[in-house]
Amino acid sequence: MKGSIVCGIDGSLDSRRALRVASTYAQELGAKLIVANVVAVPDPVVPSYSYAAMGRPGMPRPLTSNRMEADLHGAKARLERIVAEAEVEGAELRTMLGLPAERLAELADEEEADLIVVGSRGRGAFRAAFLGSVSNSLIGIARCPVLVVPRGVTEAGPSAIPHQTGGIGT
Repeated sequence: MKGSIVCGIDGSLDSRRALRVASTYAQELGAKLIVANVVAVPDPVVPSYSYAAMGRPGMPRPLTSNRMEADLHGAKARLERIVAEAEVEGAELRTMLGLPAERLAELADEEEADLIVVGSRGRGAFRAAFLGSVSNSLIGIARCPVLVVPRGVTEAGPSAIPHQTGGIGT
């Protein structure tokens, strides 16, 4: 396989599980692994003045270029640490600003990715519908397959990760 796999992570345990699955697939299929974090900013069409950075729970923060630059720098450092802790080697790391689902789908298009891997927070249908879901949005807009890694898949170890023969898409 000569393609790539994009893995979106936000620092949560669920996204770390997704990273493990994406890394396993990339190794087994000989694909390039691109690990990305999107520092969420509001949709420019919807009036809003705040955004959220990876690893920073709590109240949204004022949208300023200095703050965004600092949070991008912090997100890059956390992304590097998470990938190192997961012992993932050779991955390309990306940090971006924007709406997470849209930016991950755009990155997958730019890289001509064969697969996008993300974690599932398991919020339940009501909360996901009310709060929105990056994975649900991504499924609706991505032009390649999206693998949403549910809780528990990798807790059973690598043997619980489904395998296929012939590469992605065959």
